[in-house]
Amino acid sequence: MATLPAMIRGHGFRRASWVAVLAILSGGPAARADLTEIAARGSLRVLVGLGEDPAWFSLEGGGAPGFEREVLEGFARLHKLRLEVVPVEHWEEAISTLLQGRGDLLAGVNDTPARRQRVDFTAELLPARNVVVTRRPQARILRVEELRAARLAVVPHTTWAEALESAGVPASRRIVVEDVAAAVEAVRAGRATATVTDVLDFLLQRRRDGELEAGMGLGGALSSAWAVRKTDPQLRQALDAYLVALRGSPNWSRLLVKYFGDDAPAVLGRVAPR
Repeated sequence: MATLPAMIRGHGFRRASWVAVLAILSGGPAARADLTEIAARGSLRVLVGLGEDPAWFSLEGGGAPGFEREVLEGFARLHKLRLEVVPVEHWEEAISTLLQGRGDLLAGVNDTPARRQRVDFTAELLPARNVVVTRRPQARILRVEELRAARLAVVPHTTWAEALESAGVPASRRIVVEDVAAAVEAVRAGRATATVTDVLDFLLQRRRDGELEAGMGLGGALSSAWAVRKTDPQLRQALDAYLVALRGSPNWSRLLVKYFGDDAPAVLGRVAPR
């Protein structure tokens, strides 16, 4: 991963003042990039995990951009911006990377109280709930006692790992994997009994493997949203307005069915907060 902010390395540098550049390098307040500055630069820099599922956010874009990227591309078009993807190699460093000014928003992240101490979150993109995922003929896991006795593939530094900790699953029962795809493969190969993902990842993976099943939920309801710096209220407000309008349009249901399946609106409706 590069050590300098993207605006120094890329086309946006010509529009930035040396004062802003030096402040970013020193960690000062000019690490902000609110909507006015983003519009002057002409690009929206989106931080994305390097191993993100392309059905959720494709790093390449094109004809199959993935759900979240397609939604963000709509926002970029509305504001006449180019979408600039900034891959994050180590997910545990994603929020720090945002705070360092190397991107304008962080995609693919769940809104949690701990994370809100460091960053702001937009309105909900989609409801999220952690679920235990098994694969037939393995029986679904529906009780905590069954969960604690299972071998569980888990992605570290995620809300899924935190949910297993809270459920009292011992470390000896957990197999560390790199991402959701690796977790599902561990279950498919029999190295793990189950994994924990949010319901969105379950829906994506189920489209590729119809033998996957969701069992018990873990923890409370969560929201998948976009993280922005607390110093960027204009950007957050513009993203909020866009999401509210999009979710009230016919295009919303089309996107849900396109990426998550015909029953996605109903499934997501069941896990949304009441």
